[in-house]
Amino acid sequence: MIYLDHHAATPLSPTARRAMDEAPFGNPESAHAFGRRARAAVERARRQVAASVGAQPTEVIFTSGGTEACNLAVLGIGTPGRIVSSALEHPAVRAALPSRGVPVVELPLAPGSAPSLATLRAEVREGDIVVLQLASHETGVISDGLAFARAARERGAWLVVDAVAAYGRLPLDALVGEADAVALASHKIGGPAGAGALIVRRGVPLAPQVVGGGQERGRRGGTPDVRALVGFGAAAEDLPTRLATMHEVARRRDRLEDALVALGAWVNGEGPRTASVTHVSLPGWRGAELVAALDLEGLAASAGAACSSGLTAVSPAMQAWFPEDPERGAGTLRLSLGPETTDDDVSRSIEILRRVIARGR
Repeated sequence: MIYLDHHAATPLSPTARRAMDEAPFGNPESAHAFGRRARAAVERARRQVAASVGAQPTEVIFTSGGTEACNLAVLGIGTPGRIVSSALEHPAVRAALPSRGVPVVELPLAPGSAPSLATLRAEVREGDIVVLQLASHETGVISDGLAFARAARERGAWLVVDAVAAYGRLPLDALVGEADAVALASHKIGGPAGAGALIVRRGVPLAPQVVGGGQERGRRGGTPDVRALVGFGAAAEDLPTRLATMHEVARRRDRLEDALVALGAWVNGEGPRTASVTHVSLPGWRGAELVAALDLEGLAASAGAACSSGLTAVSPAMQAWFPEDPERGAGTLRLSLGPETTDDDVSRSIEILRRVIARGR
């Protein structure tokens, strides 16, 4: 199989695997030697994750993954009057928004584009929570996180950033210094699934959403998965190496995208994008059918978010971008690459795509 679904999960890196194999056993809350070793391993992972985004270790709250980190931020930050967001957000964010019990304002979107700073400035008020996906999990379109953070602060609003799809693909240090909360996930950077983090700026009020224990300084209860966090920390320490490969990843993505356009595909997403993904629409196809056909030929791809892979509805982002063109939203294909993707993978993928798309027509 050729794996082009890195936005769903990245392969576990050898560094993370080795670290996990050597992880100590024990409950980090226990006072005996096993517990102390486990606690030391968790705190080392906390320092590694913090360093990977330019945060302080005390600002890192470990979670079970990106979904919980996003939920914790949306549901726990401050006492908002409203939430300001957009249709580009991940289901982990969109599903949590109504639970806060305050009005949700959706910023308008130009076709293919991230929310604009002008629309934010026109809408945001003091006491709002602004929720921003830094890089789209579907299309890779990048938002201007720093400008949003500064605009939110000028208005007396909070900024929550879902950086899960950006982590390992974009440097985050500058943004982490400005945003109030930033969500991360281990399995997007070569670490294991089941581990994530919310970076919460010092002094920002946060109500825990998982209670019953005093872990994570009382901000998230529950015994941590020491082995997963050790793997997360090891992957985070390798982040500079991963980021340095993005120019090669972009070169391979562009080659793949050019071939798709030659086959009649429309590229979805305007402006800056992460190097790791191409998201296209293919006339005459339904996304789920195309993914199944490619899978039978040995190419692993997706039609959109892995969290929504069992759904056949058009994604909210595509509905917002192309409301008058439902066909464009129905026939989507997402091919996402990583440092492990080779030129041969791309060549073979192009051959498969040509064969399957021609057969479909």
